[in-house]
Amino acid sequence: MERLSQALVSKISTFQKRLQSFLENDFDPQSEERAQVQKEFEASRDEALVRGLSQGLPEDHIDRAIVVFSRLAMIFEAGILLENHDGDWKAQAFFHKGVSELFKNSAKSSMSLPNANLMSWLKTDASAILRKANLQHLDTGAKTTCLLIKVTPDFSFILFSTLPDLWLQEHCENVRRALINGFAE
Repeated sequence: MERLSQALVSKISTFQKRLQSFLENDFDPQSEERAQVQKEFEASRDEALVRGLSQGLPEDHIDRAIVVFSRLAMIFEAGILLENHDGDWKAQAFFHKGVSELFKNSAKSSMSLPNANLMSWLKTDASAILRKANLQHLDTGAKTTCLLIKVTPDFSFILFSTLPDLWLQEHCENVRRALINGFAE
């Protein structure tokens, strides 16, 4: 039993290091530059950028999920990366207005997700998800739409957008196609 526990701790530690290396940005959490980037941020709907989600991805499925998540930071206002731990989905990282951050171990929240087919979008109440992840500050005006997409059995993305439904539907379909291209094996 102790071996299993040590193996699990080692796996989590390795995952955290990989996640940190991919999502590390040059911004100090309190820097003016970071605040300026977030102030000027506007999510892109550029189809070339969306198609680029799936280009040049690493072979390893964990690295692939992390790289794609970091790229999504340019085309959605906010997002949460979830990792599956035997049906218990743990929030590992998030982005807001182009800036990514890791959850501290004490701040990681767990969520149960509905059964969903891979690469299909589910829509839900943004405020409930943000409250569960303790990220209410990402949507103070309650203007975002919350979308969930399970990209592999091990990883899901919760993404937030302020696009009106008319444009959001097409944008999500373009993103879904890019994700399929990126995760197809």
